[in-house]
Amino acid sequence: MKSTTSIISKEQFFDILNTILTTHDINELLTYVVEEVRKTINADRCTLYLINKETHELYSKVLQAKELVEIRLPIDKTSLAGYCAIMRKIVVIKDAYDDKELSNIDKDLVFDKSWDTKSGYKTKSVLIIPIPDKVDGQLLGVFQALNKEGGFTKNDLDIIEQLTYLLGIAVKNAFLYQMIEQERILREYIMDDIEEGICIVDTKFNIVSANRFIETMSGMRFSISNMIGVNFFDIFTNLEKTELQEKMIEVLEKGYKMVANLPMVEVKVIPYHDDSGKVSKIILIFTRSL
Repeated sequence: MKSTTSIISKEQFFDILNTILTTHDINELLTYVVEEVRKTINADRCTLYLINKETHELYSKVLQAKELVEIRLPIDKTSLAGYCAIMRKIVVIKDAYDDKELSNIDKDLVFDKSWDTKSGYKTKSVLIIPIPDKVDGQLLGVFQALNKEGGFTKNDLDIIEQLTYLLGIAVKNAFLYQMIEQERILREYIMDDIEEGICIVDTKFNIVSANRFIETMSGMRFSISNMIGVNFFDIFTNLEKTELQEKMIEVLEKGYKMVANLPMVEVKVIPYHDDSGKVSKIILIFTRSL
């Protein structure tokens, strides 16, 4: 990455670096963070478009009357952002309405004037840059800036190149965070919906996770959040020194699944192995005996 000192102050750079890299929400990335970048380059409007591989589209969200409105564009030459995405080229235009200027870039390049017609906004100068994944080279999206007074300069391009490098990192982080959060919600939904008790403990039998069934087992004395980090047998003292505890100890030592039969309850004791093959957690599945 190029030196920041000649084109953007260190204070500006680290301020926006902090903003970009501490934002994990996709919607905030598309709105608040983009607005901070817009201020940095003094453009009139900026948009961060992300790739939807399933629909082969670019999508973004913008604030209109305090509401988030989604924008979708095909990845083709019928829009400037789509052209940037499909060709993986930086696009700098002085006048989007100048067909000759567009043709000099690519004879098939088209500016879709319908967006201006619908909104009453007049697009003139444009700067669009692709955002690649620096690891595998896959395109994450494109960043578009519109209407800087006097047009966009080489200095603006240098700044945008630096900031899009950071945006690429932020986009990957936000997608990863979103995926983890969705998996967490899905896991909780599934665990709470099944008619079995599920409790996950570590090697010291401290509770890592549990579902609502386990709350009921405790006589509603403990909520799930209050159980986390507490030793299983400190909550379920009646199960200490029973077949269940014996099987849990044995599973830790031998590393394979066992079953403990308790009065009215069958408990599957399942080891969870880490990458080295050691048992790092135990999954307990409680099923009412018939």
